[in-house]
Amino acid sequence: MKKDDFEHMREHNVYYPFSDRAEWELTNFFITRFLKLLWVVSEARQPLSFKNAKQLFTFMEALPVTPKWKCTPIETDGYTTTHPVNLIWRDALEVTHHIFGNPIFANHMEYDPYEIQDNGEREYGEWMSCEHAFEIQDQLPTGASIVPIILASDKTPVTRHTGSLEMHPTFLTIGNIHSEIRMKATSHAWACITYIPTPEYIVNHDFSGVLEARLWHRCMDMVLQNLKVAAHVGEFMTDPMGCRHPWKVREFLERAKQHSLSGVHLPYWRDWRFSDPAIFLFFFDHILKWCKEVIGANELDARFRSQHKRVGMRHFADGVSHHRDIQRRLVPTIVGVTSPGFVRAVHALAPTFTDSSIGSMVASLDEFHAHKHFILEAEARTGASGPMGHFRIPKLELFNSFARSIRKSGAVIQHSADASERLLITHCKTPFTRTSHQRSTFTQQVVNVVNREDTMRQFDLYALLRERGISLVNVMDEEFNEVVDTDPMFSWIARVTPQEMHRFQAIRPVRNHFLKGILSDEASAAFHVTIAHDLADKNATTLADLYHLPHFPQMLAQFLEVVSSPNSHFHGCLLKVCNIMPSQQVQAYPPSDSHPYGNCDIVLLQPPGHDLHRADGPFLYVELFEIAMLPEGEPHIAMYRVCRLFHTAPDGSRTQVRRIVCLIDVTHAVELIPVYGVTLDRTVTSATSLEHYDDFYLNAFSDKEWYHILHADYV
Repeated sequence: MKKDDFEHMREHNVYYPFSDRAEWELTNFFITRFLKLLWVVSEARQPLSFKNAKQLFTFMEALPVTPKWKCTPIETDGYTTTHPVNLIWRDALEVTHHIFGNPIFANHMEYDPYEIQDNGEREYGEWMSCEHAFEIQDQLPTGASIVPIILASDKTPVTRHTGSLEMHPTFLTIGNIHSEIRMKATSHAWACITYIPTPEYIVNHDFSGVLEARLWHRCMDMVLQNLKVAAHVGEFMTDPMGCRHPWKVREFLERAKQHSLSGVHLPYWRDWRFSDPAIFLFFFDHILKWCKEVIGANELDARFRSQHKRVGMRHFADGVSHHRDIQRRLVPTIVGVTSPGFVRAVHALAPTFTDSSIGSMVASLDEFHAHKHFILEAEARTGASGPMGHFRIPKLELFNSFARSIRKSGAVIQHSADASERLLITHCKTPFTRTSHQRSTFTQQVVNVVNREDTMRQFDLYALLRERGISLVNVMDEEFNEVVDTDPMFSWIARVTPQEMHRFQAIRPVRNHFLKGILSDEASAAFHVTIAHDLADKNATTLADLYHLPHFPQMLAQFLEVVSSPNSHFHGCLLKVCNIMPSQQVQAYPPSDSHPYGNCDIVLLQPPGHDLHRADGPFLYVELFEIAMLPEGEPHIAMYRVCRLFHTAPDGSRTQVRRIVCLIDVTHAVELIPVYGVTLDRTVTSATSLEHYDDFYLNAFSDKEWYHILHADYV
């Protein structure tokens, strides 16, 4: 990069020929985005109708608006704060109207309770499939529909190191929207309804917490007032189609603590009909801390770093952090360095809804309580004063109510905090960077930024549909099934005007490979080869040298001998696809400097006895493993243990068993975690771990589908 004629100029200005970084970023914007705009490239370009920034913002105010924001001063009832307290909020009922009537979600909505039976058992999934939905519906007038309200709130800092500025947003969505759409922050199914003030009270530190909590509930009361009224009297909506003196804080807080209460005497849900504020999820940070205490943070980091990198699974190159993918790998990773009882206690808390599966979850919780003393014996549970001898963890206590909660309110995963964590970034941290950073004005500026982006996104879709003469009603097209899961707005555009998809940003869609892909015999899996191979004209010896596979020519010759017929064994069938899961990407790269043994993933083949010698290409060259131990052999981990399959010659030499198989014999992409033993060999890396070790655990928690396949089809 340094070998050019102007390197000497960049010794003084690294952005030469541009004056500085700011000018380079402007140039970058012009080249990558501005010069591609329709206004720039159009031959019939008209002069801009606005002349300056003030007029531009005036035009923005004329666009169709989302629910209006308000700013209300809050009195603190005799308690002094360092700064005035203002509540910035929107009427939650207006926001509910806006989400409920949004045509983008028209094909992803439910309006009535229903019950699903599978093999005689009731399934619990979406909120409308749970018992609570029926209980509420039975109390409503004929013709009324339930609109379940889901709230998420969290406090987050928006400054780093200095300034100590915080924001406390609250987000709202509705349970009518399918959870797989609602749980994606990019679907815009959530809306911010308020930024709760976080005042600093000039009082004794012991009382500031309860005063802040009371203020939060008071603000939520204001924001949700009309929703509470609607819960009592109903609302017409357009679809797409005990202490006497609680304010004496000292006395009241003392009495509240005696009963293990927070000291909030007017919780915002007290007069909200049908509300249920007690739905929470158990956060994973406790378990991770226990493992770090026993194993050591460095050893745990090294084990996660050494694991093979898979597409779609986060790799922790810089050590572990609080992330969902850690939960998928933690159990087999800690085996060997912790006691079997410790592993069994952690395994029991791993995620497992029919009535029988709920029973299994209750049994897992009982198993944890039966083995949790091993965690205490290992002194893994520690506090500020050292090891703790109890498990009085509020979030753990909530596990006892999960079985009842699932039956009442549906699968707990639909209340995941993933979406709200992402919303803290999009609605607080990122827009804050575009404000003046002044305490008195930054919240209102954040609101303006977020509101403007919402309005522009809504108007962009509206204008496109109107310009193309397309109905604003999002009608389901049963014939369109290429994209089966994606951002609902992106899916709508892909269906009615696919040539305009480039104008919108969206998450990567899940495509239906059953339409054009290579199908397995039972048509239960579809394969799509993403790379056209440029080595098709090479002979077997050349390929063996390139991929470092000395046995490949011999294996290919043997395979060709046993192939009985060149005709395909699959004649086709009529498919009715009910649920298409996201595709899994499998890597198969030749050796390189970064991957001396190649970069290949692990797959599961058809079971023994299935015909693996057919001429239905494409083909795979595989190295085989065998099951060394069933899950029952190690009940503390309850996973299959596998090892490399070797052939022993008469002279005692061993060679690994290899085979050529048809692509459609692959049933699933799986993950192997090495059996590390007591300590990890620190020379092992993620590029070499699959070759360095011979014994592995077949990870049962690598993804939900594989977990259910193991428990439904193999156990």
